[in-house]
Amino acid sequence: MIFPADPAGVDLAAACLRGGGVIAIPTDTVFGLAVAAEGSRPAARLAAIKGRPLGQPAILMAASLADLQPYVRWSGGALGFAERHWPGPLTLIVAATARGRRLGGPGTIGIRVPDLAIVQGLLARAGPCATTSANRHGEPPVPDAAAALRALPLLDGALRAPAGRRGTAAASSILDCTGQRPVLVRVGALDAGALGLADTGRAGVGRGGTTGSG
Repeated sequence: MIFPADPAGVDLAAACLRGGGVIAIPTDTVFGLAVAAEGSRPAARLAAIKGRPLGQPAILMAASLADLQPYVRWSGGALGFAERHWPGPLTLIVAATARGRRLGGPGTIGIRVPDLAIVQGLLARAGPCATTSANRHGEPPVPDAAAALRALPLLDGALRAPAGRRGTAAASSILDCTGQRPVLVRVGALDAGALGLADTGRAGVGRGGTTGSG
């Protein structure tokens, strides 16, 4: 089922998520998959839909920084990056609370507030969601709702992107904030220079291990 990109469609998509469904959603970067974070084994359910191995953490998306609070243990540095770059295409890896560890990370969690009004409205109605990019394991993200349903037949639905959506071919950048210095794990829509990092020539390897998500 494709939910239209209007208030009624967002309400239907949110109801599907609250009822335990897994759906495809537009974001400000690539098309993604979402399942309610408070549901049963959210990271494992996304892995099953994509056909990818278990053990890769999901990214938690929410409508606001406040909605992420029960899942994370903020550091001052991470909070500063969130305040400067959210909503936007930046995923932060931070320490997880017990509630956050249900997303599959090794004591850490990847978090993001996307910069797209329709998905912010969806998350406000459905609550924070575990997310990943919308694609079969090892394949590129799909371009739209119809392609998501074709590629991933186990989905419960897909929310159509609004007219004029400006998604990007690049996924979100991933910044690990769990150490003494932030480490750019993945260069996506934002590079080191855009994030104000001193070392603009390389991306390091962080401890969170969260990749492949929007």
